[in-house]
Amino acid sequence: MTRDASGRTLRAEMLGIVLVAVVAPLALLGLWLARGTADAGERLLRDRINGVLTVAIRDVGERWVTTRGALLGLADLDGVQRALGGVADTTKAAFPPSLINVVREVVARDSTGVERWRLARDAPVDGGRFTVRMPLVSRDGRRMGTLEATLVATAVLAPSVAAGGASVGAIDPATGSSLLPLAFDAGLVRGDDFTWNGERWLVARRVLDDPPVELIAAAPLADYVVPFRSAARRGVIVLAIVAVLCVVAAAALTRRTTRALEELATTADAVASGEIGRTVRVPEGTEVRRLARAFNTMSESLQRTLDALARRESLAAVGEFAAGLAHEVRNPLTAIRIDLQRADEKLDGESALRVPIRRALGQVERLDATVTGALRLARSGQVSDAMVDVLVPLDAAMHAAEPALARSGATLDVAFPGRAGLPVRGDAAALEQLFLNLLLNAAQSFDHGGVVRVGVEADDGVVRVTIQDAGRGMSPEVRARLFEPFYTTRADGTGLGLPLARRIARAHGGEIEVESAPGTGTTVVVRLPRKD
Repeated sequence: MTRDASGRTLRAEMLGIVLVAVVAPLALLGLWLARGTADAGERLLRDRINGVLTVAIRDVGERWVTTRGALLGLADLDGVQRALGGVADTTKAAFPPSLINVVREVVARDSTGVERWRLARDAPVDGGRFTVRMPLVSRDGRRMGTLEATLVATAVLAPSVAAGGASVGAIDPATGSSLLPLAFDAGLVRGDDFTWNGERWLVARRVLDDPPVELIAAAPLADYVVPFRSAARRGVIVLAIVAVLCVVAAAALTRRTTRALEELATTADAVASGEIGRTVRVPEGTEVRRLARAFNTMSESLQRTLDALARRESLAAVGEFAAGLAHEVRNPLTAIRIDLQRADEKLDGESALRVPIRRALGQVERLDATVTGALRLARSGQVSDAMVDVLVPLDAAMHAAEPALARSGATLDVAFPGRAGLPVRGDAAALEQLFLNLLLNAAQSFDHGGVVRVGVEADDGVVRVTIQDAGRGMSPEVRARLFEPFYTTRADGTGLGLPLARRIARAHGGEIEVESAPGTGTTVVVRLPRKD
């Protein structure tokens, strides 16, 4: 089995791609499911106890409005008003029916704090008590003192409906004591959670100003987390089974696919080591058959070219070999691309073969772009000398770039001069390639679509074509190496587009300028001498 310099085989790399692209995300998803269950259960429980607490606050507010109104009515009695004015109260006051089970005692104090009037119940009161204070105002609006009422906590603060598994309590902020009976120690509810009898409980709290109490709601977390953990455990098991099946299927498919490629790689290594003219067996019924034929043709062409070099000792044979190599390789690549595209179209949306097929398509397109760019870069030093309207190749390049722009979600915003014709001397096809390379780079700069602006200006004997995008932009380090052949920041790039564009511009007596910054986009200006 053929290995590269690091000892890896093609099949191992394809399996590694499957592991990285499929199994690794599945493993991360399983880890997320396992770790996210507790958070999901905790969020659900917190929402639940906050809802319980909201209902309790509403009930307390409704009861407190009634109680407060009754207390203010009691304070408005003539006996209370006279007592605050320093006149002894000889009336026999009594609690109204609405306060009989709610109030333990009521005390009226004057503005100096001296008790002037008291009304208390003789019967004992069960449960906690808390005190509220309200200002006393005379009928003519003067502040006369304070009304202190000792209330029965269960009558004012106890929830009127079941709390759905949560415990609702009330705490006196002044003393820190519990006003309602709780299943746990009130001292535990100081934070957002606590542990009671080996279980973790979550707590929600609200401090009320009127009446001055702190309401709390608490519930154990276990009942909410267990269902989520069971579901996550089942999900992890299913993901593990899917991952194993993916690896088994990938191993079977890659063995079948790479057998012929391994033979081709072995023969290519032999040719590289000097066994010129060696060929491979041509398999039947697969796209690799065409690639094998192309390789054999390439090897034979190489043998003939080297013989010609030996006989003629001329560098012209190198160009002939390069052209033959490009022709023989690109034809089967085109056939492979078409067959892969047809296979991709016939697959259903959930097929596991769609990802490797599209990956193979990307590699075929990249190889074709590399061959094409290398040939054009080698030949771009010479251009024809003819009068060309620069708007014509620019328009052709924009039409050729439309598919790439559409794939990236980009649109063109074109601003051509009002007058027709901007003549330069040169090669229309080369200029079209120059503008196309720049437009393709602009299209590939977007993550989620955008606008590519194309402008043309002419003055002082110079035609300026500006191509501007609002894409990712480039750092100064990247911009410094833009025109270096084969330098690229994209995994599928060739690094030949901009070097070729600059050579074409310079062959026409012009130049290319690039301005860019990360996050602000890129502006490319092509300057060409105008020939009227």
